[in-house]
Amino acid sequence: MSRFQWLEFENPSNPPGEGGDEPPATGGGDPTDPQYILRLADEAYRKMDWEKALKLYSRTLGLDNGIEAAWVGQLRCLLDMNENPEALTWAVKAQKTFGKSPDVQAARALALARHGQTAEALAFSDGSMKADRVGWFPWVVRGEILARTGSANAEFCMSKAREIGATDWLISLKVAQGYKNASWYEKAVPAYKKVLSTQSDLAEAWFELGECHEALGFPTEARDAFERASRLVPSRKKYADAYARTLNAGPLDSVLGWVRRLWKGVTGR
Repeated sequence: MSRFQWLEFENPSNPPGEGGDEPPATGGGDPTDPQYILRLADEAYRKMDWEKALKLYSRTLGLDNGIEAAWVGQLRCLLDMNENPEALTWAVKAQKTFGKSPDVQAARALALARHGQTAEALAFSDGSMKADRVGWFPWVVRGEILARTGSANAEFCMSKAREIGATDWLISLKVAQGYKNASWYEKAVPAYKKVLSTQSDLAEAWFELGECHEALGFPTEARDAFERASRLVPSRKKYADAYARTLNAGPLDSVLGWVRRLWKGVTGR
């Protein structure tokens, strides 16, 4: 059985969520109001708590499965958790109701791209760009897909996403993650740093920045980023493990990093 079996929400009287847990009715919120649950989901998403956000988006759909924003939120969570087969499955389901939704098409495109189905991914990405109003998400998705192919047009797409949400740090974060997922680490690093300059409590963003530094061969910078993540959430094992690993890095790691950067500059890969 899939670990996401609880995403099945056809019976609203049996709301999704492991153990049937109810969202807290804080701030006078109504736990049976889908718009209230949707707001909680969006808050969790901005904290990079993908699993919690996923459950809340699913809960929203259990109350009202006609809310497009909850479908899209659920798809983004699955993609952020690297659950690409599940994301593709649910994107196909979402398109049965929201066939022309740019964000749903973009989510399907990204899941396909991460499966290596680039031509099909670009076709769905093309479809997502045909709407009268295209939001930031289809532009970030297209940027990641093009970056995966090595196209210089990826940067144009990421710039368009930033223009749409110039004051929203979340969009800069998604741009950073798009570059990282396509292994464009040099582009990802400044994007992460921009986000963390104002959202310094995002442990997961520090961890992802550390992974970028590590991939680029900067063990000291990676260690510092992993330390910040571990300090923010000491109970998260992957943060502590990453920090411990970089503590053992020596001069040889820096030399190897220099060689990798030199090789990348020569080969362009």
